[in-house]
Amino acid sequence: MTKNNEKKKVILKYVKLVLIGLFSGAVNGFFGTGGGLALVPLCRYVANLETKKAHATTLTCVWLMCICGSIVYFAHNVFDIKLILVCLVGSIFGSLIGTRLLKNLKNNVIDLIFSLVLVTAGVIMIVIN
Repeated sequence: MTKNNEKKKVILKYVKLVLIGLFSGAVNGFFGTGGGLALVPLCRYVANLETKKAHATTLTCVWLMCICGSIVYFAHNVFDIKLILVCLVGSIFGSLIGTRLLKNLKNNVIDLIFSLVLVTAGVIMIVIN
C-alpha cells in the first residue's frame, strides 16, 4: 500500500470520527441527552473500540457535550435548579455504581444490558406518547 493511500485512510477515519461527534453532539443538544446512546455503538463499530473502552470514551464525550449544552441552557434560563441539585445527589452515587459495574462485568454482558436499556427506553417512549 502506498503512503498516499495510507494518508487517505487516516484522513477518512478522522472525518468519520468528526461526523460521529457532530451527530452525537446534535442528538445530545436537541434532546438534552441521548448522544451517548448513539455514540456507544458508533464507537464500537465505526471506531472499532472494545466495549468497555467505547463506554468510557462515550462517557467523557457526553460529559463535554453536556457542559456545552448546559452553558446554552443556562444562558437562556431553560432549567430547573432545584431538580438539578436533587438529581445531582443521586447521579453522583449512581455513576460510582455504574463505573464499578462496567469495570467488573464482561463485555458481552455489558452489550446485552446496554441493548436491553435501549429497547426498554424505546418501548417506554412509544407507550408514553
